[in-house]
Amino acid sequence: MLLRFLPLACGCLAILSPAASAESGEWQTAFEARERVQYFNNTNFDAASTVNDWLWTQRIAASAEGWIAPSVKARLSLQSAVTSGSQTSPVDSNVLDVREAYLEFGDQGRALRIGRQELLLGSQRLVGTRDGTNVRRGWDGARLSLKAGNWQLDAIAVALVDVEPDGMFNDRADDGRLLAGLYTTGPAAIGELDFYLLYAESDDHISIEGIADQKRYSVGLRSFGERGSVFWNWEAIYQWGRHGDLDITAWTIATNTGYRFASPWSPELMVSANVASGDGTNGDHQLGTFDPLYPRGNYFSDAAILGPANFYNVNPYISLSPSEKLTLGADVNWFWRLENEDGVYGAPGNVLRGPERSTSDFVAMGLSAHATYQINQHISAEIIYAHNAPGDFIQDTGPSDPVDFLELTLRFKF
Repeated sequence: MLLRFLPLACGCLAILSPAASAESGEWQTAFEARERVQYFNNTNFDAASTVNDWLWTQRIAASAEGWIAPSVKARLSLQSAVTSGSQTSPVDSNVLDVREAYLEFGDQGRALRIGRQELLLGSQRLVGTRDGTNVRRGWDGARLSLKAGNWQLDAIAVALVDVEPDGMFNDRADDGRLLAGLYTTGPAAIGELDFYLLYAESDDHISIEGIADQKRYSVGLRSFGERGSVFWNWEAIYQWGRHGDLDITAWTIATNTGYRFASPWSPELMVSANVASGDGTNGDHQLGTFDPLYPRGNYFSDAAILGPANFYNVNPYISLSPSEKLTLGADVNWFWRLENEDGVYGAPGNVLRGPERSTSDFVAMGLSAHATYQINQHISAEIIYAHNAPGDFIQDTGPSDPVDFLELTLRFKF
């Protein structure tokens, strides 16, 4: 399946001419380790869940990057991810494998990257690295980056890397999970502007209407930036395509608007208000549920319980910096269903609860708080606590126990 992307890669190479870059032989190395302990209580609002209890995860990565020839850069990154305790995700374990391994041809104005790589587009609402899990998301394929003045255009053609928890160096590209498209960003009259078109192909995709092969297009526009003490990040996305024999029509609008105060502890207040379409009528040959594709996992909170599909929410938060090393934050999230014929989704895109004939919209209220402390240049520590109280819809459709989540993280970077 990846062979279909080879003509694009060849065409990209043809427009890249040799250009001055760093001298060959210049290499940089890096090492990072993350030790994390998590506690889950009543996972997915269910006291009988088999993944309640403590979980320890360790992620170690080492990388080397350098120029092997003028205008040819290489990068290799290896990672090991292990766990002990309640297994909460199929991507928490990866004994030893390649995180990144690519060649990049060109310079900063024109560059073609071929091989295994990570993708982070915009605010990661559709494509992110999924750093919250123990194994980050990776892709095999090509990415072309072109710059013209203050504008940058990225063209991608990649396949998702399947994570094999056991064994070593056995992760492979999944030809049934493809992603391609164009992403451009640059200055606007106010702030910055992103515009993009993405195509995602997924075999055996699960939806409220059943399992089928899916081909989905997403066109999006994002405005972000700051003006004085005000900052914002607004995004609108429209989707179409086919899910088996169903026509897809879906959309989302996401907003984050905040204010920074010039006072002690540098407080920031922000309100995030979002809405994403759901499937209004089951069995009408239409699929209306928005698909966030491959977003960051901690979309609403680090507990990663709910996903951004068939919902609307209001999420105010506050952030404080008592010192240069310490950051504190707290937020509250009210979360509702948009369509009664559709269910509620988890962070990976799974159907967390079907509609079950419930007419209730209110799903949950979540409270969370976190503290991050930069111990020194190389070591940081973080603690997060989250509590999610079930709403009427959860109570109508099954177990409805309040969820508690605690996370302690220690990071080392050299």
